[in-house]
Amino acid sequence: MCIRNLIQNECFLLSCIQQQLLSINIYYSMAQEAIFNCEYQILEILISYWPCTKLDILKLIPITMSNNDGDDNVSIQYDCVSTVLEKKLQDDSTLLDYISMGIVNKHPRISKLKIVDFGGCPISIQMAKELCRLPLLWISPTRRSSNRIQMAKELCRLPLLWISPTRRSSNRLLSQMKHGICIDKVKLEQYLDGFNYVYQFYDKSISHESNFEPIKIIFDCHIVNEDTLLGLQIQQLTPFRFHFRKLWISFYLKQCLMSNTSFDLNPVIFLTNVETITHLHLSDINMEATEKELTLLVRCLSNLRNIRVLCLQRILNFYPQRYTHVHFLTDLCQDFNRLFRRLIYLRKLDLSYSYLRSHIRTLLTGVIQPLDYLNLQDCRLTSVDIEFIHSMRNIRYIRELNLSMNDFSMCSTLIVNIVEKIPNLVSLSLAYCQLHTSTLVQLAGCFKPINESQTSIRYLSLKSFIPYLNWEFLDLMHAFANITTLKKLLLFPQLYAYPGANDDEREIAARDLYRRCCTILQTLGRTDLELL
Repeated sequence: MCIRNLIQNECFLLSCIQQQLLSINIYYSMAQEAIFNCEYQILEILISYWPCTKLDILKLIPITMSNNDGDDNVSIQYDCVSTVLEKKLQDDSTLLDYISMGIVNKHPRISKLKIVDFGGCPISIQMAKELCRLPLLWISPTRRSSNRIQMAKELCRLPLLWISPTRRSSNRLLSQMKHGICIDKVKLEQYLDGFNYVYQFYDKSISHESNFEPIKIIFDCHIVNEDTLLGLQIQQLTPFRFHFRKLWISFYLKQCLMSNTSFDLNPVIFLTNVETITHLHLSDINMEATEKELTLLVRCLSNLRNIRVLCLQRILNFYPQRYTHVHFLTDLCQDFNRLFRRLIYLRKLDLSYSYLRSHIRTLLTGVIQPLDYLNLQDCRLTSVDIEFIHSMRNIRYIRELNLSMNDFSMCSTLIVNIVEKIPNLVSLSLAYCQLHTSTLVQLAGCFKPINESQTSIRYLSLKSFIPYLNWEFLDLMHAFANITTLKKLLLFPQLYAYPGANDDEREIAARDLYRRCCTILQTLGRTDLELL
């Protein structure tokens, strides 16, 4: 019998699966056919009886749906996969909902599923929320209460979805949480009320709290609200175990916590396997991390030994006035320095939008890993900081360097010297650094070695606060048009910086300037160079 006929006969398919008459080699093909023909209930059945130990989500998606008009670009194909998973269906659900239902309703005897891998699928904040709801969905609705949960949106909802609705009470869940961050009980109860209301229809078709072997769910997670935080906290009460490769965590989570509670990442990190985490992105929009929280952060990061990409955006704000003692600030810088030196696999470091004035030497002394990405945008760097960056032994390995929004008007020569020491630089951003045009023209000479094939630069951002003068634009066009590898050149400031009495006049001035620059590039034979 062909696969199409098989998936169109639900009763016969279920009988074949339960009697284990089908080869495990055709399950992915059946799943793809079910998705292609919009037979999503069949997909849910296939996943709940999955005969293999591992389910690769990327292989479920039909090739015709994951390929954007035949484009071979891998990143574009991955974005298409994410779109397919999140697209609203006719019943207002998503493909991810049916996958989650299949996982929650795993057959304890027939299914051998132990690992669900979302590798290669870009995970949005919404998808992470859905997955983190699985533990709560597993719990019976009557047992979902606020005293028994302390801490998760879609993937992280799996544990909550598994729990019976009668047992999803805040009191019950809080009482069972022995470790973790203390979520405010009122906010938790509000969240549970909303969760039970939204999932009351799904609860009727879920085998709540059925016992089966633990399932490892691998995905990249955005921990930004109570959805993901709660799913992580209660996963130990359920068969679901979350493993992450990439983590995005926002200090916005503090709003979910009890008052006067310090934000400590340690309980969150240890709710998953720290050995699998290779990318960590932390951000603090309000720049309000306290002394204690920064100390706890150092302790937490020291456990992530396999980290390759570390982003601490708006985290390290070393204003002397923010600290009770000067010695504490010095000790904290040294603690972070020891941390950076111990992360032997570190290759990308982002400290952007932090106040690091005169602290770069303390932070990066002894950091010898071959960093290929360094972001120090808007860090209030001084000439002393730039001198140290110039002296760093591993600077020659950098491929992407962002020093934007720092005042380098007094140390422009050092900037040129730094660029000269980086032979394989692909991307350089020096926007809003108050560098003179003559310095930028000199900078262009750094990318024109004797052997042109050695030049790697592709992207340059040299924006200024106000538009360059006409003769300055002419010099810049001639200087950078000779760099044949250059594909993008950013020179134009924001619209408000152009002359004019209103936005319409300013837009006319901006368009006229852009048109003249494009004409210059055309005469130089560089119509392929994108100006922004």
